[in-house]
Amino acid sequence: MSLKISSTQSLPRDAVTWVLAFLAKRGAGKTYSASVLAEEMLKANIPIVVIDGMGIWWGLRISRDTKSNGLPIVVFGGEHQDLPLIPDKAQQMARAIVESNISCVLDLSGFSKSQMKKIVPAFLDELYKINRMERHVFIEEADMFAPQRTIGPEDAICQGAVTSFVRRGGNHNLGVTMITQRSAVLSKDMLTQADCLVILRTLAPQDKKAIQLWVEEMTDKDKTALAKWYDSLKELENGQAWIWHPEAPEIYKKIHFRERETFHATREFIRTPQAGHIKLMDVDDFITRFRAVFEPKPKLVQEAPIAKQAGIPVSFGPKPVKVEVSLSPPPVATGKPPEPMIQQSLPNLTIEQFKPTLGLSVEMLDQPTTILGKVAVVLNNDPNNPGKWNLKRIVKDIQDHGWDAGDTGEAVNQLLRWEILVKRADKYLQLHKGRIRVVNHEGALVAQ
Repeated sequence: MSLKISSTQSLPRDAVTWVLAFLAKRGAGKTYSASVLAEEMLKANIPIVVIDGMGIWWGLRISRDTKSNGLPIVVFGGEHQDLPLIPDKAQQMARAIVESNISCVLDLSGFSKSQMKKIVPAFLDELYKINRMERHVFIEEADMFAPQRTIGPEDAICQGAVTSFVRRGGNHNLGVTMITQRSAVLSKDMLTQADCLVILRTLAPQDKKAIQLWVEEMTDKDKTALAKWYDSLKELENGQAWIWHPEAPEIYKKIHFRERETFHATREFIRTPQAGHIKLMDVDDFITRFRAVFEPKPKLVQEAPIAKQAGIPVSFGPKPVKVEVSLSPPPVATGKPPEPMIQQSLPNLTIEQFKPTLGLSVEMLDQPTTILGKVAVVLNNDPNNPGKWNLKRIVKDIQDHGWDAGDTGEAVNQLLRWEILVKRADKYLQLHKGRIRVVNHEGALVAQ
């Protein structure tokens, strides 16, 4: 099986573990062309990961005309997210993606550059550690994560992690596609790792110089001919590219990438009203597989253990057995002493019922780890209409936080059993807010 990227050129399936660099000026079609390669891999059932700092790769999920399905890929984060992208859970996400074997887009467009540069190294480090099957990672705007010049420790850590991932990824069957409009700014350590260059229209002399350094390292072609070739790069049309893979199978060819089968979310489209009405392909099966690994179904604790957990004793104690000994009426003249009569009272069982105060571990009140924690935070943080809660309102508030609302109904039922929520005659739920308490211990917020 090959990856057909144009009417005249296919890449071998082995390209899944290559390191490719798509280089071009802005607007020349580098992201569009890289997406064609991504489509081919998805159609070949090769799992991919896209690190998308621009928020445009969700278009793989819908057809070119936006009227039918695209390809099965889960979107984390961004305006078209299936699931939220949680910054401090990047490593857990990487493990769950590998274990559930899904393709995904990490849409980082809603985060600051500083946050992106913390998420990406954590994710890639973990992905490298645990991946063993063929998987390809597309890095959009790669120069952002691995610049030639770093400013401060944050840049250096991110650059080091990304460069290491590119250099060593092949050992764990990981391939990489780097996409950049600034060849000169991309780390030279990254660019020299490329097995294959895909060069679209390039104008800036400094970007051509970066390409030249790679070419001179990889080939002994005549420098005069190469000089003419460098100059010709400015004449390439949108979507037209030189593919250069110097090792077997050797490829040195000018091609025009085929048309995309999925939607290309341009900057112009994102600004239109239609952008808010896009309906992406259903990928519930893939989401379910991911969730089963990333957030296993929480086990709700039963009433007696919960009371114990909240620090409230539950006692089941009979009253002491009362044994009364009495003598029978005066003895009859039989010559024998009277026989004692023993009367035993049946014990009374006393059950003391306590209503526990909810004790849950909540991470700084903005990233609860269980559905019960999410419900508790939502109930505690909204002072409006405490007697007008219902399941629909609770689910909406959870989703507005960007959290998964699965199993909300089960958590609400548990709160009803504890009488933290009480169902009213008008079918609304009344919150007893004093039963959810937030206490500050040494600067850490913990909900009890």
